[in-house]
Amino acid sequence: MNRQAIVGAFTIAALIGLFGIFYVLADIGTQGRYRVGVHFKSAAGLHKGALVYESGVNIGIVDATILQPADFTVEVILAINNNVDIPREAKFIVASPITGDVTLEIVPPRNEKGITLAILPREVLPLDQQPQGTNPPSITDLLEQGQGEVSRLDRMLADLERREPGLLDTMQSALHNANELTSNGNRQFTHITTRLSAMMDTLSIAIDASGRNIVDLTGRLDRELGRNSGRVAHIVGELDRMSVSLNQTVDSVRDLATNRELRQNLLDTTNGLAQTAQTIAGITEDLRRVSGSGQTQAQMRDTVANVDAATQKLNSLLGALGGRSSVYGVDAGATPAPAGTAAPARSGGAAIPNPGPSAKIGLPPDIQSRLGNAARNLLAIQIRVSELEPARSGTFSSPVLSSDRGPQTDFNVIGMPRGRTSLLAGANDIGAPLGTTTWNFALEQAMNPQLHLGGGVLYSRLGALVRYEPGSLSFEGRLYDLRHPTFDALAGFKVTPKTEIFGGERDLLHSGRRTELGLQLQF
Repeated sequence: MNRQAIVGAFTIAALIGLFGIFYVLADIGTQGRYRVGVHFKSAAGLHKGALVYESGVNIGIVDATILQPADFTVEVILAINNNVDIPREAKFIVASPITGDVTLEIVPPRNEKGITLAILPREVLPLDQQPQGTNPPSITDLLEQGQGEVSRLDRMLADLERREPGLLDTMQSALHNANELTSNGNRQFTHITTRLSAMMDTLSIAIDASGRNIVDLTGRLDRELGRNSGRVAHIVGELDRMSVSLNQTVDSVRDLATNRELRQNLLDTTNGLAQTAQTIAGITEDLRRVSGSGQTQAQMRDTVANVDAATQKLNSLLGALGGRSSVYGVDAGATPAPAGTAAPARSGGAAIPNPGPSAKIGLPPDIQSRLGNAARNLLAIQIRVSELEPARSGTFSSPVLSSDRGPQTDFNVIGMPRGRTSLLAGANDIGAPLGTTTWNFALEQAMNPQLHLGGGVLYSRLGALVRYEPGSLSFEGRLYDLRHPTFDALAGFKVTPKTEIFGGERDLLHSGRRTELGLQLQF
């Protein structure tokens, strides 16, 4: 064999050996691993031999990248270690660091409840069944997204620029309206303050005049009592004889008290007599105070002593009949007898009055309190001073409303003000020109402590009223005048139990309505 044949044989043997080495090395790279396929939109730098990580741990390599001619996507074949399972719901992400080689990250799903996850089969599935991989965003994608946001911002700025004049006009209008509202409020407050000051001056003048009238009335009453002292003495004598007769009547009633058939009638009669005795004692005491005659005072003392004895007997008789008794010395906790009057004995005998020469006979405090409450429950006086806003020119107003602004003074007397049914009688706009003063005469029914309904004559017209008083506030509505239906709506605030500030609208239903503001006293 020549030299050329030896060289050729040696070359062929070397090539065969080199081919065998490459084959063995390629087979060693996938030994101990299984293959799975992942479908990517783009390989994004993946190449054969790139490392595969699961939760940061290397579990295999990229075995192959296959371009799909139908849609130009890439099928990436992974060689995974046999001792590692891949969850079916895991995410396959291409990691492209700034420096270093591109790798494939497998992110398994979170399993907080500890349930068993489905495992990806250890084979290359058909392309439509392979898990979908995620490519990292490229600079082009970021630029396209940023361009979209810039376009959106540009549209927003253009829309704002288009609406800017309208927004500025609206803001300017709002500021102007706020300024106008503040100015109007300031003017209205000044106007109300001025009107309140004028009404207070008017009320002060009215109170001064009323005080002078009361002083004059007291002087006249004192003079009349002085001129009629003889008549007063005669009245006191009659009262004295009446008290003696009343004392004898009480003794007779006591004797009849043992009759069971007359028990209830006697009880009612005794109550009436007791109230009469207390009333006579009160009248006698008042007359004694206003009379300066010594003889009259002595007769009054005798009368009061007899009446007091009769009252004590009546109270004792009430206790015996099952009523309420408060005889001093007989019943526990009773009030002491007046000075100079002997307490009755337990046997029911008549008490012997023995008033001293300077004894002062007065009503018990509870009787005085009841008389005062009775007077307050019987009558109440109401005084209202108010002003109206100027009448609007060219409008027709209620005939009841005068053309002037006031001040107007209303005076009303209320009978039984605290009862379920009360009577309102009085006059409106006292002192006004002839023909403009009107009158009230109406009945009120208390539906409950806060709501009152009524009707009758209001402002000299047939009408009805409703009044609601929750606490310190009060709301009142009046509807009257059938020819020209007029509705007044007023609201008030009680500054004190006897003083109230009120305001509202008169003739609210018509264009000629006028605002009213005033002060009310009721005592």
